[in-house]
Parts: sequence; structure tokens; C-alpha cells
Amino acid sequence: MNHWTISIKVISLLILVVLSSLITLSQKSLASNLPSDLLNAPIDLIDGTQVSLKDFQGKAPVYLKFWATWCQPCRKEMPHFEQVQQEMGDKLKIIAINLGVNDGIEAITKTQQEFKLTMPLAIDSSGDLAQKFRLLGTPYHLLFDRKMNLVHVGNVADDQLNNKIELITNNNTIDLLKAATLNEDSKDIQIPFNKGKKHILYFTATWCDWYLKDSRPSVSRNCIESQNHLNEFHQAHPNIEVHGIASRLWTGEKDLQEYKKKFAVKHSFSVDYTNRLFHQYKVKNMATFVLVQNNQVLARADKLSAIEEITDRL
Repeated sequence: MNHWTISIKVISLLILVVLSSLITLSQKSLASNLPSDLLNAPIDLIDGTQVSLKDFQGKAPVYLKFWATWCQPCRKEMPHFEQVQQEMGDKLKIIAINLGVNDGIEAITKTQQEFKLTMPLAIDSSGDLAQKFRLLGTPYHLLFDRKMNLVHVGNVADDQLNNKIELITNNNTIDLLKAATLNEDSKDIQIPFNKGKKHILYFTATWCDWYLKDSRPSVSRNCIESQNHLNEFHQAHPNIEVHGIASRLWTGEKDLQEYKKKFAVKHSFSVDYTNRLFHQYKVKNMATFVLVQNNQVLARADKLSAIEEITDRL
């Protein structure tokens, strides 16, 4: 082996080392503080395409906003939301994510047209996104810098949100939030599914009767009638376990106690602070009844009468 051959091999090896170092540095410079399940969580847009935060990493910062057509603060913020799209849409990826709770494509499209929204729209039909990003109420604003680090979580379109949008779109230094901000730290509801015994799970919201009275009157009426009917059912069927499960959206223990007093609730009732049961049973409408036995779902309906017919047959 001559001197030139050795030199070429050494130079080649050095080039490989340098390239490897550059790739490693590049990967580190794009590193996100988000866990992979959030970074790669699929977001299904209503135009049929699917995206994730990973798609925009290293390309553009991202602004996710969760909303509902019946959410009054959401509606009030829509002009601001579209203004951000018009002014920053060329350097900020904005996605409007509808909760998919008591909402449908017709209502969503109507709201889109009403406020002339031009940013991409998605519907969280499975509830996976709300669960992963720990949604506790709408509107829900999430900002991620170009590296997909979490930099903002909030429920109001205020100066703090606007200032952070300005910073991330101009690649300025900004304080990062810990990804653990989105971790669940509440305890799950523990329901003792006794072997062989039937359980009725009633999913609702403590605000369903009054907050949806004008925007979703039929839903509001159904929530009222369902709770009253369930009270009667509970007294007449002591052999069937009844569990009320309230959505965690805008809800605390005080709200639950006021609700129980208003409707004279005697059966067990808890707030699903982790949203695990709502997500597990794929509940997307208030009110929903689920009949369970031996951890198996026997039936689900939005009227207790349908469940009663099944329990009578069983």
C-alpha cells in the first residue's frame, strides 16, 4: 500500500467524521422537547389530508387552536384568529381544531363561512388530540417554535399570545415550556365493575343544561330530561349500578356539587378529570348512556329509554 493510498483513506475517514458530526449537530439543532407521540400525532384536516407537528419541524412554527362552534369565547376570538392567519400565515402554520363534541361538519362549515376563516381546519373526531394535548377548556391555544418546542399554552387570545407569536415568527429567543406541562397529573375515576353486575355510565357536562340552552337547545333539553329520567331509573332499579360522569371541560368540584344539588342527584357522580373514560368510551356527545357488564359494552344511546329496553330484555 503506497503513501497516496493511505492519505486518501485518511482523508475519506476524516470527511466521514466531519459529515457525521454535522448531521448530529443538525439533528440536535432541530430537537424538540415534545415526546414522539405528540410530535407525530396525526391531525386529520377536513380537506382529507393528514399532517403532524413533525411535518413542520425545522420549517415553520405552529399555532394550534382547539374550538367549538357553540363555544361563545371561541366565536368572539374568531376575528383575531383570522387576523393572525392573514398577517402571519406565510411564516406561521396555523390549524383550527374543532373538538367534535356536539358538533358536525355542517355547523363547522357554517362557522368557517361566517367568519371567513382561511386557515386549515381539522375535527378531533376520535378525541385523541384533546387527550394528548390535555385540553381542559376551549378556546385552547398552543404555540410551538420552529423546532417544535412548546412555548405557550392558554385559553385566551391576549397580549401574551400575540407577543409570543411575534417572537417565534421572527426566530427570536423565547422561553420554552416543559413538555410535562401537557402531562396528566390527575387521578382516574375508579369504578368497581362488579362481576356480573350491570352498570350504566351517564356522560354529560355540568353546564350542558344552561350553557347550550341557546346554541344547542335540543342538546340542552336532552341533558335535562336525561338526568331527571336517570334519577327515576336509579330509584326503580337498585340492582343496576348508576354512575354519572361529568366532562372535565370548565368543571371543578364546586360545579359538580351545584349540579347535583340542582338535579337532586342521589347516584354516584364524578368529574372525569383525566378524560380517560370519555376517551375510552369514545363519547363525543352530551348526554350519552353506556351500558356495561363485565367490562363489555352492551349498548350505548343518547336516550335512557333505549338502554331501559335492553336491560329489561337482559
